[in-house]
Amino acid sequence: MASKIYVERKFWDFIDFKLLIPIIAITVIGIMSIYSSTAESNYLTEFKNQSISFGIALVVMVFFMLLPERWLRYASVPIYSLSILLLIIVLFFGAQNYGTRGWLIIAGRSFQPAELAKFGIIMMAGFLFNNLNVSIKHLRTLTMMIGLFILPVFFILLQPDVGSATVFFAIFLGFLFWTGVDNLLLYSLVTAPILLIISLMGGITFWIGISIFVILAFLFRKRILITTLVIAIGIIITIGAPMFYNTMAPHQKARIDNFINPGNDKRDTGYNVAQSVLAVGSGGITGKGYMQGTQTQLRYIPMQWTDFIFSVPAEEFGFIGVIVILSLYLYFLVRLINLSTIVKSRFFSIIIFTSASMFIYHIIINIGMVLGVMPVMGIPLPFMSYGGSSLIINYSLIGLSLNAFRNLKNYNY
Repeated sequence: MASKIYVERKFWDFIDFKLLIPIIAITVIGIMSIYSSTAESNYLTEFKNQSISFGIALVVMVFFMLLPERWLRYASVPIYSLSILLLIIVLFFGAQNYGTRGWLIIAGRSFQPAELAKFGIIMMAGFLFNNLNVSIKHLRTLTMMIGLFILPVFFILLQPDVGSATVFFAIFLGFLFWTGVDNLLLYSLVTAPILLIISLMGGITFWIGISIFVILAFLFRKRILITTLVIAIGIIITIGAPMFYNTMAPHQKARIDNFINPGNDKRDTGYNVAQSVLAVGSGGITGKGYMQGTQTQLRYIPMQWTDFIFSVPAEEFGFIGVIVILSLYLYFLVRLINLSTIVKSRFFSIIIFTSASMFIYHIIINIGMVLGVMPVMGIPLPFMSYGGSSLIINYSLIGLSLNAFRNLKNYNY
């Protein structure tokens, strides 16, 4: 009788260091940048808070990494429900910042329910589609998922926080793509924000954009009724966008105007963008050195440790520093997407891919915002921007990804 061979397995054999190391490196760079951008403060409150949040985030990550998959599935509905409840509570009792009532003060620390809602909807997507018999191609299932996504978006828009609301759109697109939704439907959703922008730009840009949209819709070769419906929805969006724009708050209109005409209003709403672009450009190849950046140390960019954190290492470490950070993000995202394709659990696969789509959106919008090619929407740079809620939730999603890797290693042994 052949004897069994037992392989001694250590705890770190079940940790995906290819995923974890770049994330920790990015977080450390972020904390260093926060310290640099707030060093003139006598109390360094932001640096201390972010360091504490990092410690909490690591504990939460390990917690989600070690939980059994069935426990996580059972927890999906309560977590989603709790996030909706907190979104309602924050409308009445939340703290207000920059015209948005989106933070709850708990034990002296602020918490943003919108971040938990991102985590909740991602887990709900994995929970509902864990069953192999569930298909997004069924109208009932698609309608139910749209409803689950719209609910948190509705309450977030009431705060109002348009930036956070758009993140759910990115998560939804990732979810639809991974679950095999019809290509024409996916095309109509992807082009919707583009149509919104060109409708506000008007003129020849509008007519060229809408013409390209219609031509490409016919290339999918679907039934004429479906194609016509998609085109009609696109036209309705372009007509309704200016009406929606007129209902926005003045500061939200100013952000959109600055995006469409980035060269205007550099003394007011475009000031942050103009200064961040200057900071990035002044870094040159090798940068000015840590804590030596002119824009950073003289605080030309207001609140540069939050939405505009990327401008800090760009100025201090130059093009080389930017390449290092972007390489770390790229390596992390490629690893995350690859992991979503090899895990055995459909629950984890959907969670990982939709998380990746959220991270990709955050990175593109935030860095584009710093470079002046995207609108300023208050979307943080993952793992780098100051914000405990965002950091802890992001590490919670990493914990779920590490959990999937641990189960994969158990399966392979």
